[in-house]
Amino acid sequence: MSMMRWNEDEARRLILGQMVSLIDGMRTQAIRTSTGKFRKREPISVFRPQTLQELMAQVEVELEKLVADHGQLRDFAESMRVLLRRMPDASLLEMYDAVMDASEQWLGDVAVEDADGSRTDAQHPTQLEEVSLLIDDLRRERRKPTRREKLAVHMAHEALANGARLQLPYKPLPIPGFGDTQTYMSVTDPGEGHLAGTTTREDWMRGVLVHVEHLERGHQGRESVESYRIPRILNVAKVRLHVAGRAPVTSFIGRPMFDSGKFHLDLWKTVQTMSGTCTAMFQMGVAECKVAMDRMTASQIIEFMRCLRSNILRDSRTQLLSAAINLNTPLVDDRDGGSRIVVDRKEIGLLGIELVKAGGFDKVTWDGAADTYPSLPVMEQLTHAEALELVHRAHERGLRTYFSAGFRFPHIPLAVYTGVDGVGIGGAQILRYMDSQTGFHGPFQPENISRILAIRDEAARSPLGRAAALLARLDWLHSQRRLDDRQEELRAELYEALSRQQVDSVLQGLESQPQTAIA
Repeated sequence: MSMMRWNEDEARRLILGQMVSLIDGMRTQAIRTSTGKFRKREPISVFRPQTLQELMAQVEVELEKLVADHGQLRDFAESMRVLLRRMPDASLLEMYDAVMDASEQWLGDVAVEDADGSRTDAQHPTQLEEVSLLIDDLRRERRKPTRREKLAVHMAHEALANGARLQLPYKPLPIPGFGDTQTYMSVTDPGEGHLAGTTTREDWMRGVLVHVEHLERGHQGRESVESYRIPRILNVAKVRLHVAGRAPVTSFIGRPMFDSGKFHLDLWKTVQTMSGTCTAMFQMGVAECKVAMDRMTASQIIEFMRCLRSNILRDSRTQLLSAAINLNTPLVDDRDGGSRIVVDRKEIGLLGIELVKAGGFDKVTWDGAADTYPSLPVMEQLTHAEALELVHRAHERGLRTYFSAGFRFPHIPLAVYTGVDGVGIGGAQILRYMDSQTGFHGPFQPENISRILAIRDEAARSPLGRAAALLARLDWLHSQRRLDDRQEELRAELYEALSRQQVDSVLQGLESQPQTAIA
């Protein structure tokens, strides 16, 4: 990929974009090495188109902010200003080399020499495919990119922003009880953290869903701002470029928009808006889209799900629709013409299973978010027996399962012991810095992924973890009507033992009678 294929303005914009990335990298480095409290006064901004002059002005503004917050970076800021002053007269190659020199000097993120075995255009049919393979090489070899490789990745990002289409393999979610591990960690970020962190190591994507959603909401209540929001679609495209077929990529879509407040009056627009969004995600190779079932009664939720799934273009065998049911929002069950208000968390969760099955979605998410931020951990809002029952009942109905809200390190084993298929983990709780005063987020903390996965794996190896994984497999096979009478008895026995958290005798019995094992 050559920068010379671009016109001069496009090339200079790319160079300025690399300068912004360099400034962000220096800011992240300064925050991570600081011993003081993290502070952030502004939320993540909505992307706006910029002229070349506006982009240069943005670099100046970002440098001013950087020095105001981190005075020790004054020399770096001045070196960037020198580069800016050279921009009008220097050649493109001179400017690019100068920015790469600065990146190598200040961040040390550029390899000195080119790597061997570079690919040719003839070997790989499209530029995006070539860059995705390059990213995979960098990840596998755990090395820094060369200048040429770094440019190729930046140019691929720009190509995506200009409408280039991804034609990459994607990895679907595993079948319950049959994956590499039973409980996948849904590592969550708006996107930038995945590009600089999650996707840079193979072991950080093992047993992981790379989930993209906008997490930051300050201290706003759920009525005003959703707990989670749809991410920038360009970020999803970039994440797909970096992940390809290494792990499932999933995305949050949001709650339906009823402008008038009247369900049937707004149903057409809401369904077409959200189905178009989901279709765009699926056509990029996203493996799951999650939709929040807020501000609707039970019968409306069913009708909405049926209408929505009927208007989405996807491979329904490998691309899933997930319905998020909030356990802290009372739900009106009007399916029989009445108006029973369900407020108990477990009862809301069980009702959610019925609604998701009736609506034809593939997965039920039980979300424990409320008006507090960060969220109270969902595993503290349900007992073990309650959480296990929700997962068990959903699996035997043929639904995938997921818990979200407030996960910290101690809550990971609690989720594993239920056999849930995935848990949402990320944001201010565990993977992002957060200003406690404003609620705004700071840099991603990828080093915590190793600890998250180590805790998950240890829990999965324990007797409770092994029993939960086996129950998930049995429940799923039950939903497919593939169990004999003895296996059904084992399923019931295992569920009761796991509910009491006393599984040793059941597991020992299985080990002594290998013929009862489930293939």
